[in-house]
Amino acid sequence: MLGPAESGKTVYLASLFRRLAIPRPDIGFHVQLPPEKSTVLNRIYQQIASPGTWPDLTRTAAIDEWEFTCSVRTARNQTFSPFSIRYLDYSGEHLTELDERVEGAKRVYSRIAESEFLLVLVDGVKVLRFFDGDFRLADDLLLVFSHMMKSQAIVHFVITKWDVLAAAGHTLQAVMDCLMKHPDFKDGVETQLRNNPVSGGVRFIPVSSVGLDFAALGPDGRTMIKKGAFPTPLNVEVPFMAVLVDLFDARLKEMEKMAAPEGQWIAQRSQTLKWVRGVKDKLPLVQAVLRTAAAKSPLMRMMPDHMVDALGAYAERKVSAYGERLERDIAQLRGRMLQVASQKDALTALVALFDAKLAEFEAEHPGSHLIKGGTPWTTT
Repeated sequence: MLGPAESGKTVYLASLFRRLAIPRPDIGFHVQLPPEKSTVLNRIYQQIASPGTWPDLTRTAAIDEWEFTCSVRTARNQTFSPFSIRYLDYSGEHLTELDERVEGAKRVYSRIAESEFLLVLVDGVKVLRFFDGDFRLADDLLLVFSHMMKSQAIVHFVITKWDVLAAAGHTLQAVMDCLMKHPDFKDGVETQLRNNPVSGGVRFIPVSSVGLDFAALGPDGRTMIKKGAFPTPLNVEVPFMAVLVDLFDARLKEMEKMAAPEGQWIAQRSQTLKWVRGVKDKLPLVQAVLRTAAAKSPLMRMMPDHMVDALGAYAERKVSAYGERLERDIAQLRGRMLQVASQKDALTALVALFDAKLAEFEAEHPGSHLIKGGTPWTTT
């Protein structure tokens, strides 16, 4: 999550968790955190929802990592947890006040470089000032773009505090047109669009962590004043739906590749098991051969009958134990393949749901999806 200071990363995190912690039919998956982590985010959300002050800005020294376990309930009423999302919460000053000597900054930069996707947060209040000719937002985002260009990740742009822009009567298309008039912003977006490793392109997604009627911009043009309503987060899950559709497609292809070698391994193990069972069937014949040999060989005659029987019994136990181990290995392999198939079904169902939700979102916000290989930009 790439966002300068005050862009709303922590509030977004708390609202996202609240939205996804409860299974909802329109989302298709829910998330879980360890109890101590859930408690922290619930407290932040309670502070957001209550009258009065907003949560404090994230301290520069504070870097928290949250790993959401994402679970899916299938049509057969089975629950699978096929993926997790790791979310790094940090002070936005690490992005805009570059200092690689700071240990925390090094950690943030490293995570940005290795991330599979980046969501660039664009502060809606600063966008509103952008309309009035205050271009400091572009200066902040220029530093964010420098990190973005070092990554091979999927990138989408998230316009935060959308309630402020909606209250001012702005549409997403108008916001995109306004931002793209700035040459630095336009070139940064189009470079990402050309270099995006996934053919899905780049999206602009408006979100409000609190909803359209929860707060209003104060007289100072910066402070959000709560109205006393209850938060109703808007579109907070859409960025993850957009990204996960891209990532799931890659993961499903990997799972298809994994299935073939494991199937071959099962065939090989089954063939070995067949050979072992054949050896076991021949053990009585082996014992008879030993006795015949004992009758003809002075050396073998020194071996009493009970030793021949013991040797045969020992060989039978070893062969049986090996056969049982092979059977367990085969059962585990088959179980893994069945689990992968079930997870694949769950992921496929999610992708279908997400595709439908994104189509609905695009119908409401036409032009929000910039396609790689298409016309980069058309202003209205």
